[in-house]
Amino acid sequence: MMNELKDKSIGEMLDYLPADEGIIGKHRVGSYDIVTTSERLICLRKFPPQFIEVHYSEINNLEHRTTIMWRELIDGIILFTAAGIIYYNNATGDVSDILKNVLKKYAPEVLSIVTPEMLVSVVVWILAAWGAVYALRFIPSLRGYFRISRKDRAPVVISTSMSPELKALIRELGELISRKDAEKIRVIPQQVAGGYETKIVEDDIRGKLEEKLKGLEDSKVVLISSKSEMHSQVVSNMLDILVNGRGMGGVYLSITRPYEFILSAMEANKIPPDNIQFIDCISMMAGKAQHGKNGNVVFIENPSSLEEVSMYLDRMLAKVNTPKKFLFLDSLSSLLIYNTDKSVKEFTHFMINKIRLENIAGVILSIEKKEAEDLVKTLTPMCDAEIRF
Repeated sequence: MMNELKDKSIGEMLDYLPADEGIIGKHRVGSYDIVTTSERLICLRKFPPQFIEVHYSEINNLEHRTTIMWRELIDGIILFTAAGIIYYNNATGDVSDILKNVLKKYAPEVLSIVTPEMLVSVVVWILAAWGAVYALRFIPSLRGYFRISRKDRAPVVISTSMSPELKALIRELGELISRKDAEKIRVIPQQVAGGYETKIVEDDIRGKLEEKLKGLEDSKVVLISSKSEMHSQVVSNMLDILVNGRGMGGVYLSITRPYEFILSAMEANKIPPDNIQFIDCISMMAGKAQHGKNGNVVFIENPSSLEEVSMYLDRMLAKVNTPKKFLFLDSLSSLLIYNTDKSVKEFTHFMINKIRLENIAGVILSIEKKEAEDLVKTLTPMCDAEIRF
């Protein structure tokens, strides 16, 4: 898919986006400039100034609805009619005479300040202005509104008609939202004559993994960093390469997700779990597992019990019946939630040394977070390859 964008403002906006985020399209909807990027939807309004960002994974529903405000129209007509009747009757003097008699009886001092005719004019103007306000409220309702529903957040509502521009935006969003993983979209912005050209491609996670692992022996340590939205895909593809591609078995140390979830994901991706032993550090903490072993899984009390994890490593590796084995750690960033930087660093060093001594493959995953950056930098020289998504 190729989309040419000959808009100076888009070129300027590229300066404010991260290097790996590019602009896909720009649309004028109502009073907003709406920009779709590889990461999110950005809504900008100049007056009053407003900036709204919506990540594609947050969007629940898109709808355009026209709710005509008939009551406001009827109220406006009634007020205009009342103002007209009073004005017409006042021309014959009837209203002024009635008002004059009322004021003489109940507020004679008012007559010394204003005349009845002036008061009638004020009433007519108030009714007419009030009617005009209701009429103005009715007119925008004919356009309708575009509503972007979001998960656990207030919706974005924009007053606009169902214009060709809005239809183009809805089609574009439909394509982006329909992709299972918005983070797979990669946009390459390039400056061309008269503007900018953006090329959309999809990152081939398995292809990139295989390319980086090509020529790498099975007894090497690989450090993989990915964004949180891509984590599940990275895990599935890496396990597929190890188990189905290379015929390996191993130990999966889970700090991120419970054993049952991982097992379901493997079955969905046709990755047999027969030769994989699991060390689950999550289920027992959530109250969904019992102490001890259950088939090919052992449950650890919580992710901070690193000594207990170390104790089980040898035992679980011994149960793997394949000639070539691996140790899979998922993930460093999750370990840091439950442990100090020092303890995680010591544990990871222990694991890497264990992998070297056992002459097996090692896969260490990390979700890109600021808290894990220093640890990843420290571990990178100790690993044989680093892959980033």
